[in-house]
Amino acid sequence: MKLTIETIRIKLRRYYMKKTSNLRKKKIKNTDFTIFSNNCWGGFVYQSYGLAYNSPTIGLFFMAGDYLKFISEVNKWVYAELEFIKPENSKYSSHFKNWDKFGTYPIGKFAGSDIEIHFQHYNSEDEAYNNWKRRTNRINWNKVLYKFNDQNLCTSDHIRKFSNLPHKNKICFTSKDYSIPNTYHIKCPKRYSEIQTSYEPFGNSRVINVNKLINSIT
Repeated sequence: MKLTIETIRIKLRRYYMKKTSNLRKKKIKNTDFTIFSNNCWGGFVYQSYGLAYNSPTIGLFFMAGDYLKFISEVNKWVYAELEFIKPENSKYSSHFKNWDKFGTYPIGKFAGSDIEIHFQHYNSEDEAYNNWKRRTNRINWNKVLYKFNDQNLCTSDHIRKFSNLPHKNKICFTSKDYSIPNTYHIKCPKRYSEIQTSYEPFGNSRVINVNKLINSIT
């Protein structure tokens, strides 16, 4: 796979997180929280504190509309039976036709729905299925944070719908200033039309103190 600037930034971010996780962990009181994330941000946050993954949404991504469907009835879908489809049967196959990674990872669906889960960082359906089920059992429903961003065909309507969800703890990162509640504008290079994962904050950033955010989850 082509080594892009984003790939390099993510590799450097992982290295830095690992080296500094013990120091960062001392700044949080909550260590048993669950993050439902539309992309890899949740996994990065757990890594930044050296914590176990208390969420099934690790190493994967949802398209914007599918993610909103998922978290709108999260208690239903997270425990639904997980099935797998061929890449060519994905409703997003035409969107990803020029992405060299598409077709190399498992794509899951909840039985009885059209919600797709793109297990980007998994090598097999068995690996994706087993990790999803195992981490689902770790969910702490008393301390949940919902995270969204403007990736994967996201529109301003999606961001407004996310902001209007009745969930108590939620946060959204965007590459543009939408002035929508629960949304944080993250400055990225102008060449990007949506936020890049490596620019999403963790720890105590200039935009938001994620340490305080984690400690506020109740």
